[in-house]
This record gives sequence, C-alpha cells and structure tokens, in this order.
Amino acid sequence: MTIEKYLSNFKNSLHITLVGPFYASVHEKVCEKICENVQVIEEPVIFVDSGARWRKSGEGISVGDGDSFAGAMDVPLNPDKDFSDLAFALGHIPEHFGEVNLIGFLGGRRDHELFNIGESHHFLRARKSPTTIKFDNDIVGYSSGQWRFERIGGFSVSVVEQTRVGITGDCLYRCPQTTKFMPLSSLGLSNVGTGTICIDCDGPVFILFEEV
Repeated sequence: MTIEKYLSNFKNSLHITLVGPFYASVHEKVCEKICENVQVIEEPVIFVDSGARWRKSGEGISVGDGDSFAGAMDVPLNPDKDFSDLAFALGHIPEHFGEVNLIGFLGGRRDHELFNIGESHHFLRARKSPTTIKFDNDIVGYSSGQWRFERIGGFSVSVVEQTRVGITGDCLYRCPQTTKFMPLSSLGLSNVGTGTICIDCDGPVFILFEEV
C-alpha cells in the first residue's frame, strides 16, 4: 500500500499524526498528566521508521529505510538517499490536512532534531492552505497567515528564513507592526504570554514553549 492509497480513506480529515522514535517518552509524559490509559494515536497515522515499533496490528501505515527498525515497512525506502524519512512522509501529505501532529521527533541526536524542524519549515512554506505542524507539546509551526494561540507562560518566536512577523495580544513583548525576523535570531526570544497571542506572518513561524 502507498501513503496516497492509505490517506485516500481520510479525505474529510483535517488532522494527521506522524509517530517518530521518541513516541514512548512523550506518551509517558502525557499519561502522567492525564491518565494511565490515554489514547494518543488516532488514525490517520504514519509510523516513520523506528516509530513503527509502537504500531498496533492493522493501524496506520509505516514508512522508512529501516536503519533504526528491523521490521518490514509498508513503504520501504532506500537507505542510500539524500532526504530523511520524515521529509518523505511530509512530502506525501495532501493539502486538506491542515493540522499535522508529530509525536516523538524531538530528542536524541541534535542534528536529526534540527533537520526535522527544517523539513517542517519547507513543508509549511509549500502549503497553499493554512497549516499547523505540532511537535509534541513543545513547538508549533504555522504557515504564512494570521494565527492565534493561548499561552500562560513563557514562549519564543523563531523563523528559519527571513520572515516578517507581527506579534500582538496578551504578551509582554509585542510587534504591532510586522517586523523583519532574521533566521534563528534572538529577536523573538523569551516572551511571556498571559492569554491570547496573535501572530501575523508572511512565511512559516515556529513558537517554542517553555515547560510550565
């Protein structure tokens, strides 16, 4: 089965989940806050390489080159390639999925973590419809447009390429006029939210949340 064939069963869905290698640690953290039997994964779901170890029989679809998982993949990739398994999976997500949830893609090797954010940036930049991409409960990426989110506590705003960003609403530091943010600059570092924050951006923006 291909990713396209699997996802064709969810043409009316807005949400999609991708499961990565560090799903277990995220699941444990969520369980501690909610309950022992919390259900984190809902279809449609794509298990990316070693994320497939958390797959239940008949659930979702798996994709990867097998460099960190010994089992068979529904969509096997050649290990000798110049793109990541996550990049491949993101590239096959149809436009109607406006909310992408990445569970277990933060942690481990720092280069993988950084490039996962980079591939998410490229994914968001290519979207024609408003799209969000969420890394666990730690980072949310927004495609270009106007957005709002609720936050009581610390957060930072960052971009991967030069982007004009406006920040208004219930926060300590605001940019009422859209301001040029340079890639990974500290301009948006260490803000504090006290309610609803509004973001206006002409390219992808990432909001990083401090642990409460």
